[in-house]
Amino acid sequence: MSTAENCLVIFDPEMELLGEILLQDGKCNQINLNQNGELLLGPHVSDWQTLGLEEFKMQNSKSKISEGDVLYAENQQLRSEGFVNALTDWLSEHRFSHLILPAGAMSAFSEIQRMSVPAQKKYELALMLRDLPIEKLAAGQGH
Repeated sequence: MSTAENCLVIFDPEMELLGEILLQDGKCNQINLNQNGELLLGPHVSDWQTLGLEEFKMQNSKSKISEGDVLYAENQQLRSEGFVNALTDWLSEHRFSHLILPAGAMSAFSEIQRMSVPAQKKYELALMLRDLPIEKLAAGQGH
């Protein structure tokens, strides 16, 4: 049985690439940060590896006195199923952007990163790449 691979790509608020996280079956498999990514995210990644990352959830709570939604935190370990959701929430809260690309799109993504165009344009091209049907990505391989 093959496993589904994707890559979560992280950008700073100016759309500069910070790094990539290889996902296997929706779980964090490997983290690769560039120099700026190490500066901005490295200390957090160290914490996540040892402590996990809090994911905030809502749960309906009923008691004899009242009923309502309760916000609670659940710690997600780096390789747990909930880590990617916790991470994408954390990235958004801290003004980082992210895209999840199929593993088959990563060679094209690398080519985009080598282009001498502004970071915003690279991000827009990556968005287009993300939205391509997977058959188009596979057809483009080997050229």
